[in-house]
Amino acid sequence: MDSPIVVTNYTDSATGVSADCDRCALARICRAGSDAARPPPSDMVRCRRLIHRGESVYRAGDALQNLYVLRSGSVKLRATNRAGLEQIMGFPSAGALLGLDAIESGTHRCDAIALEDSLVCVLPFSDIMGRCREDFSCAQQFHRLIAHDIDQYRRLLLTLGCMKTEQRVADFLVGMSDQMSANGYSPLAFTLKMTREDIANHLGMKVETVCRVLGRLQEAALVNVSRRQLQIRDVDALRQMSSG
Repeated sequence: MDSPIVVTNYTDSATGVSADCDRCALARICRAGSDAARPPPSDMVRCRRLIHRGESVYRAGDALQNLYVLRSGSVKLRATNRAGLEQIMGFPSAGALLGLDAIESGTHRCDAIALEDSLVCVLPFSDIMGRCREDFSCAQQFHRLIAHDIDQYRRLLLTLGCMKTEQRVADFLVGMSDQMSANGYSPLAFTLKMTREDIANHLGMKVETVCRVLGRLQEAALVNVSRRQLQIRDVDALRQMSSG
């Protein structure tokens, strides 16, 4: 069973703005119409929700009601076709906007499963659309976020269709490094929250192939791997490898 919704006061008592809200991609939309004398509207973020590891933010087939900003933690996006075959579409981390897959049809097309205990801000989709209608800059920002989401899937298609196995793994590790750096963590030493099976599925490879490639990268002194602990020793070499 999913975690219950937890309602919290997300704003700072002195400024009316949470410190991590300043770094949120939806800050402009949440604060539309606010000024220095008036705190951001409090009705945009209805609540925060704690998602325990293995629980879902939403499931395929759920009706579109909210979008979710991943405030902390990480998730995997898993799509399943009619034959029951699964594809891991990505591993969003803190700062990501979740739920855009449901805009076209009104229902979610994939599952968003927490890889670790995670916290999301719940934003009613109707409220977001209302802000976008009232404020052109909000609409522009929302369109940018949609375009970013599309670009991530474009990159995945290029990875699956054009890259060799070593390139896929190198590109994945570089992407994880960039993701960690963007969230204020070390880009060279971090924990992989997903399993090898999830990585292999995402990259369109067998688990054994992923393990062999990681072993070769370690032998080449590009990385150190110990279970899920990863240390990148030569990120420039990985970038060069990923670009062919």
